[in-house]
Order: sequence, then structure tokens, then C-alpha cells
Amino acid sequence: MPLEFLNIQAFWTLLGLPFVGGAIWWGTRRRQAILREFGQMDLLLQFSRFSPGGKTIHQVLPTLLCFGLLVFSMARPILQGISGETLKGTLDIVAVLDVSKSMRAEDCGPGISRLEMAKTALLQRLPDLARCRLGLVTFAGESFPQAELTDDLGALEFVLKNWVTVESAPLQGTNIGMALAEAIRLFEENKRKRVIFFFSDGGHGRTGDLDGILTEIKAKGITVVSIGVGSKEGAKIPVDENGKFKEWLKINGEEVQTRLNEDLLRKISQGKGGKYIHLTSAKKLKGILRDPEVMGTRVLSGGREIFQIPLGLAIVMLFLGIYLERRCTPSQPFAQPPSS
Repeated sequence: MPLEFLNIQAFWTLLGLPFVGGAIWWGTRRRQAILREFGQMDLLLQFSRFSPGGKTIHQVLPTLLCFGLLVFSMARPILQGISGETLKGTLDIVAVLDVSKSMRAEDCGPGISRLEMAKTALLQRLPDLARCRLGLVTFAGESFPQAELTDDLGALEFVLKNWVTVESAPLQGTNIGMALAEAIRLFEENKRKRVIFFFSDGGHGRTGDLDGILTEIKAKGITVVSIGVGSKEGAKIPVDENGKFKEWLKINGEEVQTRLNEDLLRKISQGKGGKYIHLTSAKKLKGILRDPEVMGTRVLSGGREIFQIPLGLAIVMLFLGIYLERRCTPSQPFAQPPSS
């Protein structure tokens, strides 16, 4: 199974290995010089238990191995192909939700609007995001950051349930370019994997400088997962008054029919690792955080950290060195006083 490292820069510490060996050599020489100050070496050997010579290779080797294993542990090795859990501190996600009027269309099930379907799918995935940071952007004619990147998923759940509505973004319309630009702004320049979950029906509107934004997304290495909400056949848009249905939305006296625009959503997700998903059920997003093509091996790696193994071996090497130091020290009997 392949091995990867989260902190590969730690291996630069191995350059200090010659200094560790030099320190051992200097310590041995210094110890011998101090012992000579006490008196004659053959006389000291009669009343003390120590090695008058330098350390042998099998005494020095455990110390050097202990140092190397500690460096290996600090590099945070990951064994692939074990669990598929998202590694803590490696992933940032910004969820972008379309809250334009077309998201009121109830073609995601009996009485289920497109926005409700998108919110339900995202809420169901919150437990899987426990090791990540999540941000939230809503958009229609303009974009509004509902939440900066945070690991407080309880607060995000409250925001999703109570604040994300069709009226929760300024102006109506669909400005996709502005929404993606706002998502980019929420990301920080760090080494975390950055993913945008873009929930929309892809309705026609003001796309803004979409091509320029998509170029920027590609240059920054951000992955976009486009999640299409709605039916290809289309549906009418209800207009409510005091929580009750009033009429169908009309433009110029004609009822509006809104359809899922898959072509636009596929275009948005064409970058590296990008993916398009038609959200016919909230469960369609299940497993998206464990998809190696989307998340990449650094985030998933298929596995778990195994720094405990080299760390444990380093401790074993430490005690082995102490044992060999004592085992290889010659034992001299105390000199007997001369008989009278």
C-alpha cells in the first residue's frame, strides 16, 4: 500500500544526523578526558563500572535510529487504502446555494422545492464534515456570504435551517459569476484542499465574467462540484403569500417554466477533479467526500495516519541503547585489600 506524508518537509531534519553522531563522539571524548582527571584509569577500573574506551557501533546505532524514527514520525506518514476518512486539517469547502425565485419550483418530489432539496442534501452531509472547515454563500442577483470558513457545524446547521431562504440574497436574478467569485474570496491561501459545492438549477441569468472566474478557479487549483437541482422537464414557480400558495410566477403575463440547465453546470465543473451531480435524491451526495477523484489522495489518501508506529519504535530504540550501554560495560570486581 502506498505511503504518503502530510509534513514531508520534516525530512530536512535528517540533515542533522551527522551532528547527532558528532555529538555522541564529542561526548565520549569529553567523558574520557574528565575520567583521566580523577586519576589513573587502571585504578579507576578496579573500583568503578564503566567503559574506558569509546562507544561501539552497536551502542551508537540505536541512538541514530531513534533520531531517524522521530523524524519519520514528525513527517506524519499516511497509509493508503485503509479507511477513506477525511484527514483533519486538509480540506476547506464552500457551499454555494442558489436562492433565486426558480429554486421555489417544486419538482424534486411531492411538495419539495429545489432549495429544500439542496438544503437537505447539505445538512445530511454535515456529520461527514467534522474534520473540515465549511463556508456558506447564497446568491441570486447578488451574492451574500452567510458564513465564513468555520468548523462550528452546529452554527452552520442553524444558519442553513433558518436563514437560507429564497429571500436571503440581495436582488433577484442569477449571477453565477459573482457567486463563484465570492466563494473564492472565502478561501484562504494555504495548503488545504479547496472545494466548491455549487447548488443550482443553472437558470439563465447574469453569469457575470464566468469564463474569467473559471480560469481563476483553475489557476488556484480549486475543485468545483456542480450539483444540479430540479427536473429536465421543467416546472412552474409558485408565488406564496403569507405562507400560502397564491399563483404561478408570470413574466409579461405568461407563466414561467423553469428547467434544469445541465450544460452550464457541467461547464462550471470542468476543472481538475470537478464533477457534475444531478440531485434527484438527497442521498446522491453520500460518499462525495470519499471520492478520491474529487478530494484527491492528500485529503482522503484512503487511509489513516500511522505516526504512532515510528514513534513507538523510536522509544524502543531509546531503551535498547540504554540497555546495550549497560550490557556492554565491563564489570570489574572491587580490588581486595592486601593481606597482612
